[in-house]
Amino acid sequence: MRAEVRIGAIAGVVTIFLAAVGLIGDFTNLNLIGEQVTFAGLMLVLPPLLAGYVATTPRIEAGQVIEATRARAAMVGAVTGASAGVVFAAFVVFVDVFGVERVRAIFLNISPVLMDFLLRGRPVLVAAAILVAISTISGTAGASYRVLPDAARRPLGTAVWVTLLFGFLQRIIPIALDQLDVERDWLYSKVTRGLTWPGAIIVAALAAGASVLKQHRGAAMRRAVSIRPSSDGGGPRLTPVNALLLLVGLAVVFVAPHVVGSVISEVLGTIMVFALLGIGLNIVVGYAGLLDLGYVFFFTLGAYSLALLTGATLNTFVGSSAPVIALDLNFYVAIPVVVAIAAFAGVLIGAPVLRLRGDYLALVTLGLGEMIVVLVTSPWLTPLVGGPQGMRDITNAAIGNFGFRDPKHFYYLAFAFVALALFVSWRLANSRIGRAWTALREDEQVADAMGVSTTSYKLLAFAMGGAIGSVGGALFAVKIGSLTPASFTVLVSIQVLGIVILGGIGSLPGVITGSLVLVGLPGLLREFEEYRLLAYGAALVAVMLLRPQGLVPNVRRSRELHEEDREQDKWAGDIAADEHVAPGISPLGEGAG
Repeated sequence: MRAEVRIGAIAGVVTIFLAAVGLIGDFTNLNLIGEQVTFAGLMLVLPPLLAGYVATTPRIEAGQVIEATRARAAMVGAVTGASAGVVFAAFVVFVDVFGVERVRAIFLNISPVLMDFLLRGRPVLVAAAILVAISTISGTAGASYRVLPDAARRPLGTAVWVTLLFGFLQRIIPIALDQLDVERDWLYSKVTRGLTWPGAIIVAALAAGASVLKQHRGAAMRRAVSIRPSSDGGGPRLTPVNALLLLVGLAVVFVAPHVVGSVISEVLGTIMVFALLGIGLNIVVGYAGLLDLGYVFFFTLGAYSLALLTGATLNTFVGSSAPVIALDLNFYVAIPVVVAIAAFAGVLIGAPVLRLRGDYLALVTLGLGEMIVVLVTSPWLTPLVGGPQGMRDITNAAIGNFGFRDPKHFYYLAFAFVALALFVSWRLANSRIGRAWTALREDEQVADAMGVSTTSYKLLAFAMGGAIGSVGGALFAVKIGSLTPASFTVLVSIQVLGIVILGGIGSLPGVITGSLVLVGLPGLLREFEEYRLLAYGAALVAVMLLRPQGLVPNVRRSRELHEEDREQDKWAGDIAADEHVAPGISPLGEGAG
């Protein structure tokens, strides 16, 4: 049981960490379901629950995959959860004995509010025993869930996470229901603001039912919506189901801003800006395999180029002034010029780094990305771009009297450019250029030997990726109406790269999904704004461990990773079988070790 105790101890340390950073004490009043299920309580039980799930992972013995029985899973989960509970309870006792204020001098978030939530007015030893019991139950639940048959595990898991998601979206769904003039008191409580218990039960039942339907009718549903080639050998044709889904999707897209309101439309506009950046970086990283950590360069270039081309003014201490170089072009005339400038800049950036690969390429592009931030803040370019004060009075891309500064209007402008970028990227991926990028990503030397002009296609990848990224910067300038260098930091590059990795490298649906998760959820859940970077890190670690191919992976990339997993499992099984047959001989050779 040493492994189970060790996993449980790690979960206990994770719980202490969550308390120390404030994710428990700061959210004791954030109700998810009724008054009983709170975010703080969820953070308290989640580490031991996951630890119990991990502890019952199937193991390989003598080349065979061994699944834990239900009895053993319950025992392993109880031990793991109890270990986590003991570690956290010991921490609570230590804080109570040593004094909250003394501990708070080091860990600011270990507050009296946190201790009141954990102790609930009980003596510290009684509260510690209750915490151990809760943790034990959580670990047992996680382990028991792991050994459930798929027919039960999937609907149960779907019901739980969908219900919790509805609880988190308590500031969004009620607004949408009010916009539609739909009664929502049965679903969300006016007192606790979270889900009501009847509403939670209905949501869970519908989610579980959808999961069961997918299990039994998933193959037929996929066949019904699949795009099939036409009978005359031409391009793909839409089935009636496809056409209906397309019409429904277009209708949802069209009415969305009017349903969700201005606040959510603002978040959706930001999602689309970052989706454009993700689509552009996906060409460089996902298609061509060139790791670019300086993508903020094109974001900045697009924003400032549009501002200069459309007649923006400089911010000064005494008012505003015109830049030394300024045009007064219409937005729709300026956008092609911005794209051309960014594509040319992409070639200029790509030319010096053609001989670099991997980490070296990443470091050089990171430096180039930092350089543009230094340049726009430097005194040399202050007469041109305003320096630290930046620029204002940027065009709202109006068509007649219809401007796009309003979040509801900007949504449509951004959606049009995202749709265009998706189409261009999809066509590139399925063209001869896309196949050349794939060969370049898989093995540059082999691609060069087969006649692929690696130099030309690398430069083309930087140019196309930069061009699409510059459009994201231009739309950001339209959306905000003013620019300062503070908006263009290296964190933008990291965030966009996280979108591509989280969604699935080389996958266009993955880019959209990654944008929704990494940009949309923090924007919608404003309570967690200060924990944004912590959430990014946790999400990336979890995805890399549990789903390395991404949330919506590229088909080729997913097959490659599955093939690697099968080879590793076979290798581990062969090693285990060798050790079982001849335990005195090292599997690495007679002289190994």
